[in-house]
Amino acid sequence: MGEEMSALTERYMLREVEEVTAHPDTTAGHGVTARVRAVLCQPGADGFGYLTGETLAEQGIETSMPNLPELDIPPLLTREFAVDVRWAGPEVVRITIGAADRQRSAPTGTEHGILVTPKYAETSTTVEQDEHDVVVVSGGRLRVRLGRRPFSLEVQDTATGATLISTAGKLRQVAGLPISPAATAGGTTAVNLELGPDEEILGFGEQFGRSVKNGQRLRLRVEDALGTGTGMAYKPAPVWYSTAGYLALINTGAVVNADVGHSRNGVFGVEAECGELDLYLIAGPEPKQALTTYTRLTGRGAVPPVWAFGYWLGRCRYHSASQMEEIGRTLRELGVPCDILHLDPDWLVVDRLNCDFIWNTDRFGDRAEFITALERLGLRLSVWELPYLDPASPRYAEAAERGYLITDADGEIATIAGTPVPDGRPRALLDFTSPEARRWWQDLHGPFLDDGVAVFKTDFGEGLPDDVRLAGGTGAEHAHNLYPLRYNGAVSEAIAEKTGRAPLVWGRSGWAGSHRYPAQWGGDAESTVSGMRATLRGGLSHAMSMPGLWGHDIGGFFGPELTPELYVRWTQFGALSPLMRAHGLRPREPWEFGEHALDIAREWIRLRYSLLPYLWQAAHESAEHGWPMLRPLALEFPDDDLATARDDAFLLGSDLLVVPVFDDGGEPVRRRFYIPRGGWTDLVTGDRHEGPALHEEFVPLERIPVLVRDGALLPRLVVDEHVRNTDDLLGAPWELHAYGDVSTAATFFDFRSRPFTVEVNGDQLATGSSTQLSLVRHTPQEARS
Repeated sequence: MGEEMSALTERYMLREVEEVTAHPDTTAGHGVTARVRAVLCQPGADGFGYLTGETLAEQGIETSMPNLPELDIPPLLTREFAVDVRWAGPEVVRITIGAADRQRSAPTGTEHGILVTPKYAETSTTVEQDEHDVVVVSGGRLRVRLGRRPFSLEVQDTATGATLISTAGKLRQVAGLPISPAATAGGTTAVNLELGPDEEILGFGEQFGRSVKNGQRLRLRVEDALGTGTGMAYKPAPVWYSTAGYLALINTGAVVNADVGHSRNGVFGVEAECGELDLYLIAGPEPKQALTTYTRLTGRGAVPPVWAFGYWLGRCRYHSASQMEEIGRTLRELGVPCDILHLDPDWLVVDRLNCDFIWNTDRFGDRAEFITALERLGLRLSVWELPYLDPASPRYAEAAERGYLITDADGEIATIAGTPVPDGRPRALLDFTSPEARRWWQDLHGPFLDDGVAVFKTDFGEGLPDDVRLAGGTGAEHAHNLYPLRYNGAVSEAIAEKTGRAPLVWGRSGWAGSHRYPAQWGGDAESTVSGMRATLRGGLSHAMSMPGLWGHDIGGFFGPELTPELYVRWTQFGALSPLMRAHGLRPREPWEFGEHALDIAREWIRLRYSLLPYLWQAAHESAEHGWPMLRPLALEFPDDDLATARDDAFLLGSDLLVVPVFDDGGEPVRRRFYIPRGGWTDLVTGDRHEGPALHEEFVPLERIPVLVRDGALLPRLVVDEHVRNTDDLLGAPWELHAYGDVSTAATFFDFRSRPFTVEVNGDQLATGSSTQLSLVRHTPQEARS
């Protein structure tokens, strides 16, 4: 055991490239393997810097320092490591660092299930050595430079001349000890990169802190985050975008630590808690271009049905069919459009952290009859699930006997970790790496889908313990973070197979690759201004690294602090989000917050329905190009340094700038926000603005700033009190609202996903579509200062 622990904790510093072998094209792509000698290293006594067993001169120690401390020199031990450099496409290089004698965990790249395509284009390479004793490997638009001694790594974009990454090995503390070796490997594997003076890092999945990650240290491990203020994340991802002009993925299920200039000024350290670092680096001076390439490798989600873009309403919990039908009747009586009612765990007989698909007929009667009753009200049903089984469930014994439950290293049934159980009974987890278990779980969804269930809310999934043995052979160090990816994938595929339509889940947990199983939501936010603010930041970080469909719980999930005014502000934010759902521990129906709140919320819900054609176009753009629907300003305006750090507003698609108001009071709020370059018109007031500029205005409770970009041709619908849901709008005529000087041709998708072209010539429209169209021009007026 002592030797095992030593192997896990030993760290070697990569020092010298001894041999470079070029490879012809393989499944993993053209490239080279560099054999690198590494030396055992250990931290200095003060914790800053590393020592090896080499001579002090070889290490660069400042022996003339008058107060040089006593140095605890480790033994001189060496080990061979391999650095593989391969191309996945002209803009993508894969760099893998690991022990030379160790089998890679993902030799073709797809074994973890994060990537679906190991390479998308043949890319030949050349290998040469320059006058500085640097091995240069070139392919496509990328050039990789490997310094022989001391080992270093640099990647350049030959199309722009930019250095994308460069290891920070020369950085030392005063006694000469290196504090950021280029690369270290052993039980964990890390690279340390120089941060450029103006370089900013974004992404890492759904993170609830500031969108620019400089100065932060993140531990990327899927957790039941217990809210948005704990520092944990439901959907972290080892994926980031750098304003230096690249996007990167660490292809792993292991925990990844990202230190973005937090511990060492000017150093970006990335460490995988496993024996290898598998880095995919994508050249992308334009982040939209980088996301398109990234999703070529990792997949894209399909456009869900039109009704997904309507209003969703739920509560934890509705307790009976009659209660939900009454909610539906009230929606219709009050003229609140709604498409989906969500049912949390009360539909189960054993309903505490258990899902066995045994319908509770005492509470909800016959399932098909209940769904039919909702359909008569123009509503579809969303149903909750999680991948855990309670021993009290009749299906637990069946799953255990068949070997469908995950076991620990000793062969005993494993139990969930990280989430409290309400009654002390341990919950088991389904093993989605077993084809038989996966099929069994998918088949349990069949009768629900046959009866008309529209969506499954794939809750939880963060609870896999660390010491497990999976049927599919995934190493324990990778299993935890990959679990929600496999869980959501299994349910998504079951829906697609059974219904023949684009699937839709409502997932809480995730990892890199989860974006191809839409949709995800922001987890259990607190019902406070802080919770709303953190929710948007989570969505913006998610967009830069897990691009696709995302939503959140309007009003937050927990906490007694939700005021009618905050409910309104959150509803306005939700109405302009990719998906719109109100949900929480307490009631979230608009009429529960008073007449004034109901009136405002209903207007914003109707506004969303009026934008249904625009949402539909943005969803198709996302599916085609791999872009998120909710977009940070940095995505649309990458050359605007002031836009990069803004995380208090967002774009919905390319043409709507949304400025949520974070406040829980009823008085007008002084809101200061950034307007990017160009002309913009307020969708509600018609006020004109010119950017780039910081703008300030007092915003009453009845509205938030929503600005339309000049040049936009915004498709809308007329929505009145008779519209119940999206079905009522499928045959309605579209109004094309032209902002600024619009005289062009544009392509749209009708609600059957058929593309059609519209030509705008003055006040005339020409189109071959069967959709009835009219043009509404918004004439630019003098911009407000």
